[in-house]
This record gives sequence, C-alpha cells and structure tokens, in this order.
Amino acid sequence: MSDERTLHVEVVTPDGEVYHADVAMVVLPGVDGEFGILPRHQPLVTLLAIGETRIRRVSDEWDYIATGIGYAQVLFDKVLVVVDHGELAGAIDVARAEEAQRRARERMKESGDLGAQAEVDYFRAEQALKRAENRLTVSRRAH
Repeated sequence: MSDERTLHVEVVTPDGEVYHADVAMVVLPGVDGEFGILPRHQPLVTLLAIGETRIRRVSDEWDYIATGIGYAQVLFDKVLVVVDHGELAGAIDVARAEEAQRRARERMKESGDLGAQAEVDYFRAEQALKRAENRLTVSRRAH
C-alpha cells in the first residue's frame, strides 16, 4: 500500500491526545449526520455531535472512539478532531458509564419544576445521558 495516500488523524481533548495515526479513512459524527473523510479531501471545518468516531486503518481494521461535542478540521491529508471528551472502545469503563447513565436518567426525572435553572439542569442531564449511552455503545465494539 505504499503508493496509496493516507490521512493523518489526530483526536484531542482537553485532557490530551486520544488517538493519532496515518489511516485510510475516518467517519465522524457531524451535527447533521455522519460523514466520511478520505485522503485528498477538500479543506473543511465542521461541528461534531456526541457520537462514534470510526477510523479505518490501512490494514482495513477499524478503531472506534466515543467522542463528544467539538469540531473537525480537514486540511488535505490531515484531520484534526477536537472534542470535549474521547475514549477508545477498549478503554471505556463500562460500569462507570452505566452509573453515569443511571444518574443522568434520575436527574432528568427530577427536573419537574419550571424555571431557567430546571431547564439548564435538564439539558445537562440530557447531554450526560447521551455521552453515557454513546460510551456504552462504543464499548461494545472492543474485541
């Protein structure tokens, strides 16, 4: 495969780098749906939603990362993914994710009062639930 082009992909969070490699393709969870990036892609900056980032290595094996909100910058053969959190499928603590899911569901049930604070709390709980569910979904990809 030495004559084929690759993408250099980096996934970073406020806690540091989660992933970096030269790969064949990356599929990202955009705010309007998933989209794939191949080598020689047009330059692009786009927002990302909570979801699963899939990366196809040159060997045709796949890596899966549970990623949070953020953005992706594509500049020819380089993809920089900047997200608020990211975990490789094999590194996800399933028990911790299940506990986060349970807590988020409880908070969403409790936010019955009206007012701006209740709405903010509900939104935060909803986002926490999405992150936990995403982590659990991606954790099932680990071999």
